[in-house]
Amino acid sequence: MNLMPAPRHLPCLILTACMAGWTAWVQHDPFFWDTVQLGSKHAHHFYENGLQWTALPSEIDSGHPPVFGYYLALVWTLFGKTLPASHWAMFPFLAGIAILLYRLGEQAGGKGWGCVLALLAILDPVLAGQSALIGPDVPLAFFFLLAVFSLINKHSALAAVAILGLCAISMRGMMTAAGLFAWQLAVQGVQTHKIPDPLRPGLVFLPGAMFAAWFLWWHQNATGWTGFHAGSPWAAAFEPVSGAGFLKNILVLGWRWVDLGRFIEWMVLGALLVQWRRKKTGDNTWTRWALLLAALVLFLSPSALLYRNLSAHRYFLPAFLAMHLLVIHLLGHFDLRSLWRKSVLTALFLGLGTGNCWIYPRGISMDWDSTLAHRPYHRLRAEMLAYIEKEKIPFSGIGTAFPNVNYGEHLLLNGDRRTFSEKNYLKNEYILASNVFNDFSETDYEVLQREWLPVNKLEHCGVWLVLYRKH
Repeated sequence: MNLMPAPRHLPCLILTACMAGWTAWVQHDPFFWDTVQLGSKHAHHFYENGLQWTALPSEIDSGHPPVFGYYLALVWTLFGKTLPASHWAMFPFLAGIAILLYRLGEQAGGKGWGCVLALLAILDPVLAGQSALIGPDVPLAFFFLLAVFSLINKHSALAAVAILGLCAISMRGMMTAAGLFAWQLAVQGVQTHKIPDPLRPGLVFLPGAMFAAWFLWWHQNATGWTGFHAGSPWAAAFEPVSGAGFLKNILVLGWRWVDLGRFIEWMVLGALLVQWRRKKTGDNTWTRWALLLAALVLFLSPSALLYRNLSAHRYFLPAFLAMHLLVIHLLGHFDLRSLWRKSVLTALFLGLGTGNCWIYPRGISMDWDSTLAHRPYHRLRAEMLAYIEKEKIPFSGIGTAFPNVNYGEHLLLNGDRRTFSEKNYLKNEYILASNVFNDFSETDYEVLQREWLPVNKLEHCGVWLVLYRKH
């Protein structure tokens, strides 16, 4: 069960140091996007209630186990409620992800491929973007990789802990655990050429399943609902779709799988599979990783297809990681010319790495938490706040949108209880707009251009904020 045997100490130590350096670099970044709710607001609830396990207020309860928020509240209790303490609470998971990627890369691709997989996954915009934030998706990725590592190495106790961690993080973690269970059954069937026996992997998944069942029962009894309810702030996202809505969701889901440079990885994967089939080597070890990818797609996609707006990039992070594993396995076990292999790896690194620089034109929504392109926003927002305070403009008179309609306390942990208003052109004296705010449509910008005057504009690396005043 040792994750770092002696010959692998140095690469693992280097990767851990890199994660420590990255954590130090981003340690003053505020809470952002969904982490404001899933991280800061959940943690505030437990922190302000003396770490008592109680149901969350309905306005911040989206139905997930609030274990991550409780963990963060515990960190605040021990080390102080600060942004650096919050970011360093993520460090064990980030270091664990890096080490597990290295170990899995060595197993999937062979000797020398551990660092390749680690670099490829760390450059992935979804993992990279989340690694700069304080939220539950980094622990989810860690527990997923730990589960995969433990299952393929038959470390049952460690696998049980990893599956339990998945189920405790979120309902998507529960779906990921179900995908892993299906993967184990599929691998068993392929290896034995018999109908899989669910009891063989079942004991490993039992603690996680029991926790999931307990939490859903507890939450139903404590709140009267499971998953979502009609009065939920997120109820619109859970509206069922049919017909045209279903077809639209198929297109959106396909977009998620090619977005931010991932289309290059699909091209590489397709070419490798074609060449593998032509060679007819008889080596079917790649099917283990292909089945992992297929199982995760099968279990993580239905909610994105059947409901109105449940298709954020981060929802598919485990499947993206599984895709990296499959690609690395094929590259490591296929007899490729050195130059061609280096060209492929260069294309993969550049494709995913530069995906962090993609910014769509105004009017096209982006998942800003799934790319490092969001980071300039924090500095620009701080500069805009300094301007607003200098001009003595009351926060309540400024209309804006998600994720900017939050207390400074929830974003920066600075005690600031001022908050902007939701944009309303009839009531607001000022409007603060940004391409980071997806709730501003082209119609909104037409109104602003026609009837409002820009008084301060800030821009850096493609991210911009504009403060407008009514004519």
